[in-house]
Amino acid sequence: MTASAKRPFLATAMVACTVGLSSPAVAAESGWQFSLTTYSWLPWISGDLGIANRNLNVDVNPGDVLEALDWSTLPVWMSYAELKNGRLTLFNDTIWTALEGSAGFRSNGPLGLGASAEVDYTQLTMEFGAAYTVYTDGVVGAPGVINLDLLAGARYWRQDVEIAATLGAPGIPVAAAARSGQVDWVDPIVGARLGYGVAPGQSVLLRGDIGGFGVGSEFSWQVLATYNAKICDLNGYAIDGFVGYRALAVDYSQGSGGRRYEMDAVQHGPVLGMSVRF
Repeated sequence: MTASAKRPFLATAMVACTVGLSSPAVAAESGWQFSLTTYSWLPWISGDLGIANRNLNVDVNPGDVLEALDWSTLPVWMSYAELKNGRLTLFNDTIWTALEGSAGFRSNGPLGLGASAEVDYTQLTMEFGAAYTVYTDGVVGAPGVINLDLLAGARYWRQDVEIAATLGAPGIPVAAAARSGQVDWVDPIVGARLGYGVAPGQSVLLRGDIGGFGVGSEFSWQVLATYNAKICDLNGYAIDGFVGYRALAVDYSQGSGGRRYEMDAVQHGPVLGMSVRF
């Protein structure tokens, strides 16, 4: 596998403001609290993709992602939900992406070195887990407060990739289509997140996790950094916004011959979102 960790163009999209998300600058409340976040993630995607005997280099930019969104179906969905009570947090992060005729793929195998390819791609990624606050320093809601959480869970991946066309130099087809069919797996994940209150209603958050360990993928990793700020109260509900940067990588392979599917890719890019706390 390559140094970039394998994984799909995941997509297109998006990350989770709060995925470590609880803001340390917000005062704690008793009982269960719920927050829902919608966000956008525009990534660069680089790595390698293999289907049967076809091998492609992946070099997709955010412009390629936007241009290839498949509007004949739901092109993209990104959301993060969190349920918190005291030190315990339960969370779910969901990303769905559908791309049609995406550029940014080039053959490095028997299709003809350097030949470009158009690829149709769908991916669903769902993360479920729990986090527990193991360290807090400072007054909750005041600048300078620090929260450290440990987290564990699982990340489900489902992909369907089709090489719709492979083109040679003046755009002449040089190979037939290839399709992976639906491929899915589950990666166990472990990680941590660190929150720091920079001002009342404002915080920065760092989250990292690793997973796979040969159970699903060989290895996967994720890093997320966000700046979070309260925007307003709307009908009694707190509205928060965030900006940040996310990187997600995976190295996965299965099968051989005509049933071979391999992806070793990293996607990274800016994220922007908004959440409501109930």
